[in-house]
Amino acid sequence: MSAKPGYVIGVDGGGTGCRVRLSDASGRVLGEARSGPANLCSDFDRAMANVLDGVARAYAAAGLDPARRRNDTAWLGLAGAGVRELARRMEAALEDGLGFARARVSTDSETTAQGVLGDADGVLALIGTGSFFLRRQAGHDRRIGGWGYQLGDEAGGAWLGRAALRATLLAHDGLRQPSALTRALMARHGGRPDEIARFAASASPGDIAALAPEIAAARDSGDPVARAIFDRAVRLICERLDFLGAEAAGKLCLAGGLAGTYAPLLPERLAALLHPPLGDALDGATALARALQAGPRLRAGA
Repeated sequence: MSAKPGYVIGVDGGGTGCRVRLSDASGRVLGEARSGPANLCSDFDRAMANVLDGVARAYAAAGLDPARRRNDTAWLGLAGAGVRELARRMEAALEDGLGFARARVSTDSETTAQGVLGDADGVLALIGTGSFFLRRQAGHDRRIGGWGYQLGDEAGGAWLGRAALRATLLAHDGLRQPSALTRALMARHGGRPDEIARFAASASPGDIAALAPEIAAARDSGDPVARAIFDRAVRLICERLDFLGAEAAGKLCLAGGLAGTYAPLLPERLAALLHPPLGDALDGATALARALQAGPRLRAGA
């Protein structure tokens, strides 16, 4: 009796959540699921638990027994997977512990680039909870950023949230003029600056990024603090796109939860380069899982 054909699992995990797709070898979607955050650097054990929960839910949505995963191939694009030790640890758990036939863990930049650009050349700006910028040219990727909101992730949601909280404390100290935004943020924390500091120290990137829609709305209403934050964010985005040679590449794609917020703020010279993404990070993870299923066995960083 011949073995059942293996299925493929694609996973897109970041600071605000995890998406999982189970497909057959032809690309037909069998089941999809969502679970909690999956950033390997922020909390490895939590990321592992949420990935496993999402995978189990995807199999359940497809009406399949998870025990059959020994025939299946998984590709996970996870925030924090740039730390190779953590990526290999996750791979070992998926293959050796859970019995996937093959499992590869890469950065979310790799899966996003594949989903957004496919095999074509171009420049990608991923701006969601965090951010990174990438140029794909002749099959080679040059990535900058994506180092986490503590040290980078410029213009991402967590960066915006931290900037707004910082501005609120500066206004409290009298070093900056307050605004409707800073007053609202201070009031939300009971008028206590120490509570803002406590929140910022303990909150996850996703918790802080949850402030981004409010900051964007304040900017649209003319709030000077919000406008200053976004002006700086756009300058940082342009600096990175120019460094990667977006105009020479001739193609620019924005992706992530804040793509629609930033697109109308770009200068015309960059806005003229915008192309719609082919897909997203989950599409990229699924495509890479299918390629892995057909190709040689690889480990992250190999």
